[in-house]
Amino acid sequence: MILGLIPLLLLAAVVATAVLAVQRRGGSPQLTGNSVRQFFQYLILAGLLFAAGSGLTGLLGRLLDAAVDPEAALAWDDSLLALYLTFTVIALPLWGALAWWTRRRHRTDPREGRAALWTAYLTLVPVVSLLVVLSGWQATAVSLLHGPWRPGGLVQVLVWLAIWWLHRRWGQLSTAPGQLGLERLLGTFITLVAAAAGLVIVVGAALRELLGLTGTSMILTTVPEILQGVALLIGGGAFWVVYWLRDLARKPRDTGWLALVLLAGVGASLVAAVTAGSLLLWRLLIWLVGDPDAISAREHFLTAPAHLATIIVGILVWWYHQEVLAARRAAPRDEVRRVYEYLLSTVGLGAASAGVVMVLVTLVQALSAGTDLVVGGSPVNALLGALVLLGVGLPLWWWHWRLVQQARAQDPTTEVASPTRRFYRLVLFGLMGLAAVIALLTLVYFLLEDGLAGQLDAETLRRTRFAIGVLVTASLLSAYHWTVFRSDRGLVPEVRTGSSAAEGQASDRGDRRVLLVGAEGPDIVAELARRTGSRAQLVVRADDGAAPWSVDALVQAVDAAPAGDLVVVAGTDGLQVLPVRR
Repeated sequence: MILGLIPLLLLAAVVATAVLAVQRRGGSPQLTGNSVRQFFQYLILAGLLFAAGSGLTGLLGRLLDAAVDPEAALAWDDSLLALYLTFTVIALPLWGALAWWTRRRHRTDPREGRAALWTAYLTLVPVVSLLVVLSGWQATAVSLLHGPWRPGGLVQVLVWLAIWWLHRRWGQLSTAPGQLGLERLLGTFITLVAAAAGLVIVVGAALRELLGLTGTSMILTTVPEILQGVALLIGGGAFWVVYWLRDLARKPRDTGWLALVLLAGVGASLVAAVTAGSLLLWRLLIWLVGDPDAISAREHFLTAPAHLATIIVGILVWWYHQEVLAARRAAPRDEVRRVYEYLLSTVGLGAASAGVVMVLVTLVQALSAGTDLVVGGSPVNALLGALVLLGVGLPLWWWHWRLVQQARAQDPTTEVASPTRRFYRLVLFGLMGLAAVIALLTLVYFLLEDGLAGQLDAETLRRTRFAIGVLVTASLLSAYHWTVFRSDRGLVPEVRTGSSAAEGQASDRGDRRVLLVGAEGPDIVAELARRTGSRAQLVVRADDGAAPWSVDALVQAVDAAPAGDLVVVAGTDGLQVLPVRR
């Protein structure tokens, strides 16, 4: 139990570091005596809470277990019972006293509620509580369906659900709007994964029954699995509704929001669907024209329902999140749309690259006259897998890369200067360079090892097959994207020559910072940075006196202002530009 607190403390350190990094980037004060006091205060508060929650869960669970099965009390571990009692009797009152003092201090000093470490505490506790609740909910479902019934899981759900609700409520009362954005993002991601996993279990079990791949008794096999998946779907889905539909879906689409939707909602779901589809198609081709190792079709396609379910759920999640972004795609092209297209093209490129590697590996394997291409596989099966990856990855990459290149042809100045395109090129060259270096080192090592031993033969070629495949593929990808880079770089002089006087002045003011105060405008910061070269930040007004942003008027106001940092306030009577000092 005590060792189990170590991961929680590590998670606390990670969350605190992330929150402090965000706060520091926003210009928060440096370390003070208050910060040191807050660090230990909230660390102790979290440690006492986790100990009290664990003790209360264990103690109540054992009492209810004894009520359900009196003989269960005979098997109690006295040392564990003593630990539960200690955590309940000592840690719970101490946490209550420290929480009361913390709440009182927040009332007397509102700055305490805006502290980064308080944000870290209110991020860590609900996230951990959420994970424990979902774990207990699933344990309760398993206990009910498979027996014997033990109420410990239900107690875990109730205790930690109370902790989760209490801290959510505490956060609403003591923090500013948007301060707990990281907790909302993590909660949405966790619950989305849980709900999707539950839906995969339900659909997979139903498909297994429809395809006749279950045992003789549907009651003993399919129904319990479906109910277990339904339980996870209900548990994760209920929290997802709270985190996403009631909260984040209505919030401004800032960087964290877009990262969640693009990376988790669009990217991860598409990767899951593509992976499952590739595996399913590969198994089908092996059965038709390959070298199957299974005796019967039922044994060979035993995992097919799970793959089909993953495809269905992955496409469903992808479709929902890309529909969330549909309104932005209808608007003029911006960085969100670029990230979406580059992300999907990267997924396709990754699958196609793996296919090219496997084709090369198969060819080298054939030259070396070996049979153990992959453990338990054959060259034919590996070649089929490579063809599947190419068949799935190439169309996905080609479609979205075509959209990217069309946008570049229509507006080369904007597209080439896009940070998304530059980031894509840099990351791609970095990954390809790293892969090529590792493959080259591996290749040379095997050659030297066998050469020094006087054993340079077909076996050496077989050992180097993956290194050769990775090295050649990385070289091909780097060569193609190098031509893209050279073509982009050739446009840079034209961009600089054709720029307006205002853009030239903006380049001289690249170090200018502009704080925008007004209504919500998801694209206003990026557009101002692109057209003036300034580093901008938007703060949304809490009153009703903010007028909608006009990009042209804002750019004119910034260009007309003297050199230096600015604060631009958008009101009903227009823009007010205030020069400030750092």
